[in-house]
Amino acid sequence: MKACKRIEIVIEHPLAPRLAKLLSDLGVPGYTMIDGASGAGDRGTRRADELTGVSANSVFIIACDDESLVKEIIEGIRPMLSTSGGICLVSDAHWVKH
Repeated sequence: MKACKRIEIVIEHPLAPRLAKLLSDLGVPGYTMIDGASGAGDRGTRRADELTGVSANSVFIIACDDESLVKEIIEGIRPMLSTSGGICLVSDAHWVKH
C-alpha cells in the first residue's frame, strides 16, 4: 500500500464536465465520478430524482500521492465551490496499487 490523499468533490451535476476538464488540465491521472448524488447542505436540499438532473450532484473521488498536485486541485476547485456550492474533502488514505 502507498500513502496518498483521498479527495472527494461534490459538485452540481451540470458543472461536472467543467470539473472533469479542470482535472484533466491539471494533469490528474484519473478519478471516479458518481452521478445522481443527493443530499442537503448550506445551499439547501439537492434532489437527484427530477427528469432534467439540474438539482442532482456528482461526486468525484481522486487518489493522489503528489502533494503539490493536491494543492493545485484544491486551489483549482475553490472558485467553483465559492460560486456554485459543493464540498471538497481531503483525507489521508492508503492506495492499494496493482
